[in-house]
Amino acid sequence: MKKIISLLLGSLVALALSMSAAFSAAKEVRVAFFLEWPTPNQEDKVKKLFDKAMGVPVKWTNFTNGGAMTDAMLAGDIDISYSQGLTPFVNAVNSKAPIKLVDVAMEYGMGGTTCVTSNASGIKKANASQLEGQKVAVPLGTMAEYVFIESMKVVEADRSKMEIIQMDPEEGAAALVSGDVVMACLFGGNSIKAAVAVGSRLLSVQEARDAGIQGIDITSVTDKFMKENPGMVRTFVEVTHEANAKYRAGKHDINIIAKDAEMSVADTKDTMDGFKFLTAAETNKSMSKGGLLMKYLEGMGKTFGTAENPTLKDYSKTVDTSFLPL
Repeated sequence: MKKIISLLLGSLVALALSMSAAFSAAKEVRVAFFLEWPTPNQEDKVKKLFDKAMGVPVKWTNFTNGGAMTDAMLAGDIDISYSQGLTPFVNAVNSKAPIKLVDVAMEYGMGGTTCVTSNASGIKKANASQLEGQKVAVPLGTMAEYVFIESMKVVEADRSKMEIIQMDPEEGAAALVSGDVVMACLFGGNSIKAAVAVGSRLLSVQEARDAGIQGIDITSVTDKFMKENPGMVRTFVEVTHEANAKYRAGKHDINIIAKDAEMSVADTKDTMDGFKFLTAAETNKSMSKGGLLMKYLEGMGKTFGTAENPTLKDYSKTVDTSFLPL
């Protein structure tokens, strides 16, 4: 008798959990992404393959920086942030934001995120100390700020003596063109193209690579959406990795990706050539203890930790590899 009751209770609990999941399943998925940041899954975005695979409409909203993505997630307006910079994610979890890192979008060098000095200023790597006392544009709380911090270490310029102005990449590029700033740190194909038209990279891509400066973008999800819709999170990650695999095999449509990124085909190719889209196995290794992402996560945590939002003791708790298609 006790065994029968136990079985009945177990069935009722399972049914209740199933009904709960059904009722909590999202009727749409809201995804944050960047323009000027071309990725293979944008072809699937345009072709509505995410909608088909997830079984609900997928609403994509473009943002100017990863910090704004976090704000939208905390406000309940965004469920998934695709290709959010590791820096804004670190700032978010340092402040105890209820979000998790579930995938690596890509790794990239300073071809996609860089600092550009104006030709008019005459400032180069060799005389970078002349940046001190000058106005520089930096999108704070983004991977571009991380690149700025690390680049100043390489060129031995004291950033505390600079007038740092918060500007998103498009604004920073415009300010560099107009002469309002002598340097702009930025990301995005169109913004970098506009900046280098009147200036040059403070560090070349190779110099930055040699100095160990590298970018990592990730996919983050709100705790609430992840708990209520784990299947949708898994599907989003799977479709993205399938798109990456097609790209690596040369089976993508660059014209669709370029149009959706609002870039020329040539600039799209150039930008994507600087990105490394990892396999699921490579991603799992990077996200696991001792992996590249974990090392960067811990390092950036220390860099951006403050008295108000201190460095976490264990960043592995902010990472979940269970959604990877292994």
